[in-house]
Amino acid sequence: MINNINYNLKYSVECLLGIERAILSSLITNNNTDKIEDCLKIIESKDFYYEQHGIIYDSIILLYKNDKRVDENNVFLTNQTNINEQYYIDVIATTPLDSILDSIKKIKQYSLERQLITVAAKIKEGDFSQIINLNNLQEKLDNIIKIKDLKQIDDKFEKFINNYDLDVEKIKSKKIEYLFDKFIIKNDIIMFVARPGVGKSLMALALCNMLLDAKKVKRVFYLDGDNSHITIKSRNIDLVKDKFGNRLNYFIELSDLDLYRIITELKNKDLSDILIVFDSIKNFINGDRNSHKDVNDLMKKLKELRNNSATVIFLHHQNKLKKDFNSAFAGSSAFMEDISLAYELKRNADKQTYIFTPLKDRNNIASRIAFQYNNDNTLTEVDYIDALETKEDIEIKEIIIAYIKKHKDKPIYSEILKHLVDYGYSKDRVNKIIQNGKNVCWKVTQLTQNNKTIYSLIVDNEDNQDKSIQGSIK
Repeated sequence: MINNINYNLKYSVECLLGIERAILSSLITNNNTDKIEDCLKIIESKDFYYEQHGIIYDSIILLYKNDKRVDENNVFLTNQTNINEQYYIDVIATTPLDSILDSIKKIKQYSLERQLITVAAKIKEGDFSQIINLNNLQEKLDNIIKIKDLKQIDDKFEKFINNYDLDVEKIKSKKIEYLFDKFIIKNDIIMFVARPGVGKSLMALALCNMLLDAKKVKRVFYLDGDNSHITIKSRNIDLVKDKFGNRLNYFIELSDLDLYRIITELKNKDLSDILIVFDSIKNFINGDRNSHKDVNDLMKKLKELRNNSATVIFLHHQNKLKKDFNSAFAGSSAFMEDISLAYELKRNADKQTYIFTPLKDRNNIASRIAFQYNNDNTLTEVDYIDALETKEDIEIKEIIIAYIKKHKDKPIYSEILKHLVDYGYSKDRVNKIIQNGKNVCWKVTQLTQNNKTIYSLIVDNEDNQDKSIQGSIK
């Protein structure tokens, strides 16, 4: 292959010297910015055979890029310590060219041919790593020879860029689709994060059950890295699998090789209307979950699945002892950086409800939502505020209603607060219940005469609450 390369180096050094001088003279004369732009499209300083000419060219380009006038005096002063005065005089004395295309093509061609000879020699000596460089140089040389005018370069560049440019019409027609309204976005990566023991896996499987039942997805691939066969049996996951057959593919105890094979196969398929669940994500990291690089490598795989039209949900842990999500997040921040939607999952044991609160909502399209978990691995959506209520919350609410009802006048906030604190409840907890109950259990009225804010029961609640309160409040 090397021996068959036809190098066109049969040119006189004096001829090359003249071409390079003529190009430089053309750039300097009359501050010819159009010709400078043309040169920038094809040649670099290293393409000049004579080092001095490359130095002069760099001086020209530096002036041009800094919006300074390119003329005989400025070019020399810009780099006078390195520019040989005699070389520069010879350049200035050379007649400028009307058209420089053929000349700069020759300079580039000769430069590439010189590089080809160097690379070919290294290959002959046994450095076969240079073969790629050889092919690249040959391709560049072929392209230079084919150039008929400088517009070809612009056209080629524009064609290249247009392949990657934003498709406006595609974006205009793009609309957000939900697998579950205001909760699960189709064709996205979604994270559920919760403390250990909350019930992430139960919720995730129940969600899959719900989406398959409603035919919101054609198929689910569930990759379970947390649970054993015994746990699977205790949660009746086998019954869910029986229910949907091959529409639910459930994988457990995967080796790294198994995971690689599954993801590779999935990436080669059309994943439209497909849901893929990773439970939990820490089991699928090839490395350290605290390593930004290791997590990024995994997130790239998830993005490849998403880019192939899949909806991806992954479950993740919060640290046990911290309250703030940002500080409690287990592992690298890369988990959050590459997704547009994340939820914190909490469980209210008093009501057996599961509450999802958006932690990250890049597109502002998600909402808070809560579910009741049923023993048959199904979900029932419930009111978010009601789902949050604990037994203590209900007790506080009932005491507030009873107090407002029995108060001879309509009480103010401080009176209600003191009454509940006297019962032994914390100020923060009582305040939260008072605020949540506004316009639901009681209404708030601002009096103009004394600027007081009074509380009164909403009529619809008075009769409904009366009987339940009688038995609990003495």
